[in-house]
Amino acid sequence: MSVPSLSLRSLVRAVLDDLGASGWTLDEDDVWCRVAPPSAAARVQGWKLHVSATALSAPHVLDRAARVLAAGGCAFKFARSLDLVEEMTSASYDRAQCGKFLTAYPDDDDHFRDLADRLDAATAGLPGPAILSDRPLRAGSLVHYRYGAFRGVPVLNNDGSFETRLREPGGAAVTDPRKPWFCPPAWAELPLAGTPGRPPATPAEPSSVLLAGRFVVKEAIRHSARGGVYRALDEHTGTEVVVKQARAHVAEGLTGSDARALLRREAEMLTALKGVCPERVDAFEKDGHAFLVESLISGETLSQWVRRRYADGGPGVDPATAVAMAGRLAALLAEVHRRGLVHQDFTPNNIMVDDDGRLWLIDPEWATVPGTWTYRAHTPGFAAPEQCAGPRFGPAHGPAADLYSLGAVLCHLTTGVVPPAARDDRQERSPAHRVGELLALIRPERAAARRLEPAILGLTAHRPEHRWTMERFAAFLADRTPALAPAPERAGGPAPAAAAPRPVPDGDLRRLVEDGLTHLTRALRPSAAVEGQAGPPSGRRLWKAGPFGDTTDPCAVQHGSAGVLAVLGRATELLDGDELHASHGLLARWTDERRASVPRLLPGLYFGRAGTAWALHDAARRLDDPAMARRAADLALAVPVRWPNPDVCHGAAGAGMAQLHFWQTTHEPAFLDRIVACADGLVECAETVRGRIVWPVPADFDSALAGARHLGFAHGVAGVASFLLGAARATGNQEYAELAAAAGATLVAEAERGPWGARWRTDLDHEPGSGLLHHWCSGSTGVGTFLLRLWRATGDTTHLRLAEQAGAAAHAARWTASTAACHGIAGDGDFLLDLADAVPEGPYRSWAGDLAAVLRLRAVVRDGLLLVPDESGTSVRPDARTGVAGTVSFLLRLLHGGPTPWMPDPATWSAGAPG
Repeated sequence: MSVPSLSLRSLVRAVLDDLGASGWTLDEDDVWCRVAPPSAAARVQGWKLHVSATALSAPHVLDRAARVLAAGGCAFKFARSLDLVEEMTSASYDRAQCGKFLTAYPDDDDHFRDLADRLDAATAGLPGPAILSDRPLRAGSLVHYRYGAFRGVPVLNNDGSFETRLREPGGAAVTDPRKPWFCPPAWAELPLAGTPGRPPATPAEPSSVLLAGRFVVKEAIRHSARGGVYRALDEHTGTEVVVKQARAHVAEGLTGSDARALLRREAEMLTALKGVCPERVDAFEKDGHAFLVESLISGETLSQWVRRRYADGGPGVDPATAVAMAGRLAALLAEVHRRGLVHQDFTPNNIMVDDDGRLWLIDPEWATVPGTWTYRAHTPGFAAPEQCAGPRFGPAHGPAADLYSLGAVLCHLTTGVVPPAARDDRQERSPAHRVGELLALIRPERAAARRLEPAILGLTAHRPEHRWTMERFAAFLADRTPALAPAPERAGGPAPAAAAPRPVPDGDLRRLVEDGLTHLTRALRPSAAVEGQAGPPSGRRLWKAGPFGDTTDPCAVQHGSAGVLAVLGRATELLDGDELHASHGLLARWTDERRASVPRLLPGLYFGRAGTAWALHDAARRLDDPAMARRAADLALAVPVRWPNPDVCHGAAGAGMAQLHFWQTTHEPAFLDRIVACADGLVECAETVRGRIVWPVPADFDSALAGARHLGFAHGVAGVASFLLGAARATGNQEYAELAAAAGATLVAEAERGPWGARWRTDLDHEPGSGLLHHWCSGSTGVGTFLLRLWRATGDTTHLRLAEQAGAAAHAARWTASTAACHGIAGDGDFLLDLADAVPEGPYRSWAGDLAAVLRLRAVVRDGLLLVPDESGTSVRPDARTGVAGTVSFLLRLLHGGPTPWMPDPATWSAGAPG
């Protein structure tokens, strides 16, 4: 049963009424409630005040701060719910932003100083974490300050995202950085006495820090909002140790316990679990922070151990090794239970395999006595259903919850895959059922999974009382001749152990398509439309696209309307349905009305307006709307074709791709002229580095990609060269073709081959063998997309064979890949379908079906629809390159055929032969 949450908005309204403050407005969005007086200074930027709080102190902090700010006539905003306050102060929150519960916007620096002192006095003694991006007013104060944007300067940056920037004295708009240290702009005069605290121009070498007069910190292992984890030298013993820090009031829930209490409990558990955990060396507090020192175990986590064995399509864990490891895992967990404890978070990341192969438990902060009231922690995919479904705070479950986790760990051990974590609405399928689905799909390829499948299913039974006991599991392992779980049968008899899995029935794929399209049409028709209003809402976005996606152009391909419009358009060509066709027209009109509704037109195919023009023109042709088609063509003619960034996603090559498409569909000479202008610009900016052709993003360009020399399709060589190939075909200019061939030689030379296929590192400057990726944006299938077209243009089978190796790498990576079209299964599947068209006798269409089977496995039921989650694995969003529309696009093509999305390929190419 859900408990109603305290209304923080009502609390502020009561304060305003109490003070007789009339004319104030309160406006809420998904995160903030903004409070404004009848008149307030409309400042671009300045010194702002942040007031920290915990979920427990937030109502008191808000009441006191609101009285000060209302009396002072100062606009402010605050997190709109206690759940959000808890999230904003959690250990996993962005460490620079952690603790920012309330922000005040003074009229000027005098107003700032007056409010700062009064806010400090009003909130003194209440708890809240220190805000790392800010300077505290005094030691221990909840009141902090930093220089930043108020209204700011709204900017559509060169990467296609909207952001709020600062205006420097010279007039230029500059970024407003939020670093985990106090770093005001050099030109901002401090409002209070103190050291500026600006970071050095170049990072300094880390200096040693001595803690407790004994431990010399050598390096950081990781940083988080909770605090750092460090490798240190114990000067008393000369041994290396691990030092963990817990910051005050971080992760402080409604019980009042925080990260420090959790670290103290971990210290207790290291003692209680001595012999199976690292040794507790010391525990102390300094400057309000808690520290725990423990012995360093040299080795790797079980997660890393498993990943190495399945990497690159490797053979994985063999049955004998799996049985031996399973026995050691069971013994480790049994020892926890023998000592009267439950672990509560038994996962591969919390188990270490030392250099001698011995297993250890690490991070046992959630271990406790069954029945003890505690926060219930769990890791998605490894937690028992009762852990996921229960309240966040309550009695700890018994050992049966750990047994489920043991079964999930064994599933990961024998498959290399994290068990499905996304939950269906109304528990239509239990987690145990979904583990069974995974094993049924993967068992033909994993002999170890077939060996341990009965135990995995027994341990992960949905009801705790139905799970195998440790004794039954031990007996199962002791049986040296257990019956292996059968491999799926095929026509003609049982499949051999290494046979490919049974293809997904077309009915399942069609449901994914139909339900996905229903989800997309619903995204265009929220409740307002149901009430009879024609058309989608007029807000900035039609749907929430996530923290990053929400910052991008709402009409672009990547996260906006153009990508979904293209998928709906393709679906209308293949499927009937009044709702589908109406939604396609609705979205086309919405996009058309906003086709120029940006401060400037950016060229990129995926993040700029080149893709918007492409999708809109195709939609207009399907809708038989010549006026809309003309407007789309004019938009395509308006996007720049020369740009500092040469890439496809954000830059010139993306604009060139759109010009090629419009030339093919309209034959207007203006588009041919622009193809030439774009290609000439890319010829001019090509560079030769160590004998390799690359297209760098200029180091001084205002972009997150500045200085990049990528090899892949989205941002590098493969994408730019794909456009040049098309330009050569359209214009007959041999120089373009020769440069594309030189790019092909670069990619051939830079390929890293193995039994798993072929991959490429992201950037030419990266070390060979590092950062090897499989996917469209920066890996195998994107490079293969170009190489396959280079083969079609030249007939050189070197490029075809390497493209096939790229396909093999993507197929091998499917079990652990994301679902996304940009960097995951949907995009990889499109490339495999390209290969299938080029090499019909090859395995590539079957491999594409294998990828579809993994998408089906990942799907969840939401609002009665079977949908593939986005790249997060849990959220369901409409986006074309990271969400539902991308997977629907791939599955439509798998079922019905058709061209590669967003590639201006000639219609004359025949399957199986270069053209």
